[in-house]
Amino acid sequence: MTGSNEHVLEVRDLKMHFPIRAGLLKRVVGQVYAVDGVSFQIGPGETLGLVGESGCGKSTIGRTILRLYEPTAGSMHFDGQDITHLKANALKSVRQQMQMIFQDPFASLNPRFRVNELIGEAYRVHSGDANWEDHVASLLDKVGLQADQMRRYAHEFSGGQRQRIGIARALAMSPRLIVADEPVSALDVSIQAQVINLLDSLKEEFGFSCLFIAHDLSVVEHIADRVAVMYLGKMAELASDRDLYQNPKHPYTQALISAVPKPEADAKRRDRVILRGDVPSPINPPSGCRFHTRCPHVQDECRKIEPTFGEVAPGHWVACHMHGHSDSGDARGH
Repeated sequence: MTGSNEHVLEVRDLKMHFPIRAGLLKRVVGQVYAVDGVSFQIGPGETLGLVGESGCGKSTIGRTILRLYEPTAGSMHFDGQDITHLKANALKSVRQQMQMIFQDPFASLNPRFRVNELIGEAYRVHSGDANWEDHVASLLDKVGLQADQMRRYAHEFSGGQRQRIGIARALAMSPRLIVADEPVSALDVSIQAQVINLLDSLKEEFGFSCLFIAHDLSVVEHIADRVAVMYLGKMAELASDRDLYQNPKHPYTQALISAVPKPEADAKRRDRVILRGDVPSPINPPSGCRFHTRCPHVQDECRKIEPTFGEVAPGHWVACHMHGHSDSGDARGH
């Protein structure tokens, strides 16, 4: 099904709750509210950075979009098609256009397969092209590896090279959307910038859209067109890359950005915001605003009333009682 040219992916009020089972009969005794009502959109060729602390639900969103998890509630539309509850046969064709780059390049590549098999298997099966190895050689060249390395095994490569293989595998079917789940967090700092620059250049060449998941705002600063900040299963703020870094609205975003180092000698120094306490459990999240237990500006209404996710400036959305919301626009658009 051909969808709207405006959005490649549209997520509406997505919820992913995991049951907690206990006892001999494994009865459900609680829920982990991993993702609890998240909405956003990604346009053609756009990169949306999704950031937040470990356990906030960002990786769960990526896996749910690819239907590795069955969502609890909400909807997901890919190229205009509702994929929320697609069955296996219908989902197979959609998944060719939605690929994932996993966090750990050491665990995500099957050690029994050679590189040509890792990258070319899906292309060989779906295209039926007898010259599929030529396609693999071309992809290896595009990610900075040599074609004569295709018959080696994954364990013969460094971490950075393995992630390049993972990127080539994701590109094999020329997808419309790539979910990059913390693709550089397992790599040395010296290699991270190389992989990010590679992804950015490949996006320009192949024209795919990207959901780039990270826990570090500095990682997404130079690759994302817009940035969404999550906290404990909820969306805290969503804005263009420039607006978010220059004028963060949510106290949680302000704290995250204050911790990002600015290497330029003449850069204006930010006042560091130190958050107190720990992230609450997603099993029993706080009432009202989920951030109120750590917020330096907490008020009584924050403890009792959950803030709406509303627009405070054109294209800039935030869930915070300190900011008034206009009535126009769409929280998921750009």
